[in-house]
Amino acid sequence: MRHKLLSLQMRAMVLPALIAALAAGSVPCLAQQIPRPPSPPRAPRAHGFFGDQGVAKIDTVVPFSSNGTVELSLVAGTMKISTWDRNQVRVVASTSGEPSLQFDASSSHLSLEQSRNGRRSRGDDVGNATYEVTVPNGSRATLSAVSGDIDASGMRGSVDVSTVSGSVNVRDLGSTLNVEGVSGNITIANVGSDTRVENVSGRISVSGVGGSISVETVSGSINVGGVRGDRVHATTVSGNLDFAGPISKTGRYEFETHSGSTNLRLASNSNVAISVETFSGSVSNDYPGAVRRRNSDSNDDGSNYDYVIGGGSGRIHVETFSGSVHISQGNQ
Repeated sequence: MRHKLLSLQMRAMVLPALIAALAAGSVPCLAQQIPRPPSPPRAPRAHGFFGDQGVAKIDTVVPFSSNGTVELSLVAGTMKISTWDRNQVRVVASTSGEPSLQFDASSSHLSLEQSRNGRRSRGDDVGNATYEVTVPNGSRATLSAVSGDIDASGMRGSVDVSTVSGSVNVRDLGSTLNVEGVSGNITIANVGSDTRVENVSGRISVSGVGGSISVETVSGSINVGGVRGDRVHATTVSGNLDFAGPISKTGRYEFETHSGSTNLRLASNSNVAISVETFSGSVSNDYPGAVRRRNSDSNDDGSNYDYVIGGGSGRIHVETFSGSVHISQGNQ
């Protein structure tokens, strides 16, 4: 456990340098020139959306595949991506700074970027951008921001999100989700498949996930609820960890903290064996009918405790250094 926590702490030391580099350099350009296939032809491009200078405003609708790929990137501002049942993409975007929006679209790939590149007198004067993009509900998306908020909903394809500073709000997805952040709160709800979240500083809330999840942060709380998958991993160094919901009979759940408290609110019909390892933290249980026994391998460096609820087919393992652990019955 100490090795994993040290790894998270090292990440916290390195990432400020990453933020400074991003602020001084250019945002990686997600827009790429797509070769023209012989048939069918590329969707028509609107005049003026291209070139070194970019534009300040876009308002257009283009034909698009029902399972195409969308890439959105901004330096500062907000982006919102939602879905409809048309084989089209609607893009409404603007920036308050010098013209810097770069847009490209084919029948299966669309990219929109707020770029620092170009022949402008001040390369950092890109202003705040606002994106509102509507895509077919089967689309896949890659969304990134340096300093901005990201909101995405409704897509059936996979979604990848990355941000340095800003909030992330993702919901009602049908496939896998990957989120990487540095500083900002992350809220995820109703994802149909596996979910992975990594953050450094900020609250993480995950609920209603149909697959397995992995959640890691250095300084921030983690709240996990309603996971239907049978693999759950959650790690935080200095934040509290809260888990609530049913336990799969074949599930494996791992929770790790250093100084934060861990609160497990388990469903009334749980069938699980719980093991707790702590160095100096307190351990308490008020789950009705749970059997508690002290492990024989406890030693002077820490304490191990076992709890069995029902037949104990599922497995929960909790590791903490100085944080408290509490087990109780929830309402699920």
